[in-house]
Amino acid sequence: MELRNRVRYRLSADAVFAWEGAQRGRLLGEGLTRDISLAGAFIFTLTCPPVGATVQLDVFLSPATDATGKTVRIKTEATVVRVEHSGGLEGFAAISQDFTLLFESNKDAFYVSSTEKV
Repeated sequence: MELRNRVRYRLSADAVFAWEGAQRGRLLGEGLTRDISLAGAFIFTLTCPPVGATVQLDVFLSPATDATGKTVRIKTEATVVRVEHSGGLEGFAAISQDFTLLFESNKDAFYVSSTEKV
C-alpha cells in the first residue's frame, strides 16, 4: 500500500547537502536526485546522513555553468526519514515543511518561498 500523499516527479538533478555530525562537525555531501515532490526528495549519494538528521539541502534545477550565468535551485532544511543501502545504490529520503525556489543570475536574484503569504 502506498503511504505517500504527494506526487513525486522523476528528476535527476545535482544536489548538495550539509548536516551536523556526532562530534558537532559540519559534514558535507553531494549526489543526484532520484525523485522530488513538494514535501521532499530522494538523493542518490555515497555520503548518507543518519536517519533523523537535519540537512541543509540545495537542489540545482539548472546548471551553475550555464552560458547565461543563470541558475535555478531549491533550498530547504529537511529531515532524513530513510536511508537505503541496496544493490550498490545508496541514498536517503528527506522531507521538508517548506522550501525556497531561487532564481539567480550575474546581475540579480529573486526567490519564491513555499510559506510566503500572497
